[in-house]
Amino acid sequence: MLSTRFGVDRHASYLAGLAHDMCRELSFEAQEHLVDIYGSCIAFLHGRQSLQVLFSDIEYKKKMLHGPASACMLCHEFNVKEQDILEAVALHSIADEMMSDIAKIVYISDKLEPLRHRPQDADEKLHTLDLESLFVYTLGCVVQWFSSSGKPLSPFTAHLYSRILKE
Repeated sequence: MLSTRFGVDRHASYLAGLAHDMCRELSFEAQEHLVDIYGSCIAFLHGRQSLQVLFSDIEYKKKMLHGPASACMLCHEFNVKEQDILEAVALHSIADEMMSDIAKIVYISDKLEPLRHRPQDADEKLHTLDLESLFVYTLGCVVQWFSSSGKPLSPFTAHLYSRILKE
């Protein structure tokens, strides 16, 4: 488990992992309603460029709003108030460079899960890279997958990956 390997609270990581897609099957309108009503639960994230971009672009909002909606539901319905857990759930579909370690672990786990199309070296990377390198590797896998699938990649994700590579 990545949380154990990287010294992150495994119970918090497990909860975030369980909850990250809990609103995925709700209608877009229901997801929007949750965020509109209970958005104060994730107000600490509103200055984050990743969420600003998600909320401002309707195409990507429809695909990725389930993350913030799940965080709002987790907070309101299940009384989870830990910001690292809420951040991990809210941002699991759109990365940003300010993510906590728990958020990075949930992002990595979601994007590199065995049932997804992933590079053959993913298992090796999951066991050998440090957390930052694994995060960048995962982001690169996401960019590559979108490029090869012909599906549109969030401009924020493309810009983030390009910016990280330059550093």
